[in-house]
Amino acid sequence: MEPIAIARSFVEEMHVGADASILGGSAALGRATSTSDLDIAILYEDGESNYAETVRYRGWIVEAFVHTPASLDFWYEKERTMRCAVIGDICARGLLLTDNGPGKKWQDAARRYMEQGPMPLTDGERDLRRYDLSCSLDDLLGSVVPAETFAIASEVFNQTAELLLLQHRMWLGKGKWALRRLEQLPNVRDAVGLLAWAASPDHDQYQLAKIAGDVLNKNGGYAMDGFLRGTR
Repeated sequence: MEPIAIARSFVEEMHVGADASILGGSAALGRATSTSDLDIAILYEDGESNYAETVRYRGWIVEAFVHTPASLDFWYEKERTMRCAVIGDICARGLLLTDNGPGKKWQDAARRYMEQGPMPLTDGERDLRRYDLSCSLDDLLGSVVPAETFAIASEVFNQTAELLLLQHRMWLGKGKWALRRLEQLPNVRDAVGLLAWAASPDHDQYQLAKIAGDVLNKNGGYAMDGFLRGTR
């Protein structure tokens, strides 16, 4: 069966009393693979339980995120501080599966929350990210051991992607979701460059270093000599 039908059946069978439910993640975006799971946010009224549960249902792994309006407020604030939205993204960009009243209002609120974006970086946080990326960039440019180059390049890619996304007040993502966040910056040259590098067969370390250097320069520049952490 199609993932949407499976997800709706899961809610109707396992969460009969739910006020509303939303299917998010790859399945909702039409990007599900043979090993994808079903990310489903399920809303109950305040006073009910708040938990996440992983189960197998009709051959699919289901990640059920069970919430109340109060627990959503708590997690939205936590995710905004962490700058990485999971439940917010599911609720905002997902497909409304069932709705016994509050579903549309719930999703509209999630969309406003996602549009607000994460907490902006403080100057100190940005400087520390510059320093970390500068260290990794030096390691990448000097690396001659293929296995080490692979590990360092992965770190440089992630650090560069995060600094770029935060520069544009965009949400962060982990793994494939880092790439999907970069896709939300289609007119930003550095984002396009990072996506192209990730898709390239050779993963040239010097091409990545150039992109990382460009992102560094737009966020205050290379930070090593004289960089102070803490108070002297």
